[in-house]
Amino acid sequence: MENRPRLGILGGMGSVAAAYFFKRLVELTPAKTDQDYIETFLYNNSQVPDRTAGLLYGQPSPLPELIRSVELLNRLGVDYIILACLTSHYFMPQLREHSKAAILDGIALTAERCRDLGLQKVGVMATNGTITLRLFQKQLNRLGIEALVMNDADQDRYFTQPVYEPWGIKAGMVTGLPKERVHQGAQILIDAGAEAIIAGCTELPLVMSPDEFSVPLIDAVDVLLENTIRQCLNTSVRTAQPKATQS
Repeated sequence: MENRPRLGILGGMGSVAAAYFFKRLVELTPAKTDQDYIETFLYNNSQVPDRTAGLLYGQPSPLPELIRSVELLNRLGVDYIILACLTSHYFMPQLREHSKAAILDGIALTAERCRDLGLQKVGVMATNGTITLRLFQKQLNRLGIEALVMNDADQDRYFTQPVYEPWGIKAGMVTGLPKERVHQGAQILIDAGAEAIIAGCTELPLVMSPDEFSVPLIDAVDVLLENTIRQCLNTSVRTAQPKATQS
């Protein structure tokens, strides 16, 4: 067989999201046989401390475990690495210093997708760390796109609680109240004028799908994976970018 690139997925942030990440990679790959899929190493490092807690609240930094993960993937000989956590993209410069492989930037790629769609005002749903550090906002603003986010109270009620509470998505709960809360948060951003919603956390695709909203849902996971597939296989992905539902 031809010598194709190997892919490393740095997961464990959390494990439910990492499992979805790999499943979605398989779904998007235009494969007809077992051998058509990307040779992939999924390292589910569940010991990475919480990214938002480390970045904002003085808790242990996730960086040492992220670096250890990258070094392990180096030893496996991967050519590309993707991070199954968008908040962890904050550490991209340091991780690239330790990586022998190219690390693809899902946040920058998502902002470029918004530009390519001609969007001018986009709602961002992401962790407190991602929002406070303006990871998406900086990339969108750089391309002339206005980023809308929820106020602190709404961010807590319609993102943080449904993701982090014991009844939330990180605990494997992807129906009922967590889904309802996340959808209410998206509607707040739509009502504020968002022309599209970025699902900017790897947990969000578990409770959001494009046919549930009146504007396009831009899944940062899919954007990153679509670009990864193109890099590894030099081919198009299986599915196109989701479009908005018709009103």
